[in-house]
Amino acid sequence: MFIKKTTIMKLSISMVMVVALAITSCAQDNKKTEQNTPKEQTKAVAMQKVKMPVDGMVCNACQSNVKKTIKSVDGVADVEVNLEKKFAYFTYDPSKVKLEQVQKAVNDKGFTAGKTVEVKQ
Repeated sequence: MFIKKTTIMKLSISMVMVVALAITSCAQDNKKTEQNTPKEQTKAVAMQKVKMPVDGMVCNACQSNVKKTIKSVDGVADVEVNLEKKFAYFTYDPSKVKLEQVQKAVNDKGFTAGKTVEVKQ
């Protein structure tokens, strides 16, 4: 009889702990969602997409290097680099970064960044 009571008590405590943990994690997820929403809306309005020619890329490592370099510039997001066409497409926030800064970063890595052209979204 005593063993049954202790087993029931252990199961009850375990269930309470699982429910409490689930409630806590759901509350934290909601806070993260609420914090990200205003920032994402602000970015969507201010961001511009451009296409920039990049000479000097000859392999996948070059392509990856250019992508990392562009993405490392503060204010740049959504970087795509096409090795075959030798173009980089990226979205940036003009209030945070100038296109010349992105071009300089690419040039400093040994590639040649050309004149950017705005891409209509």
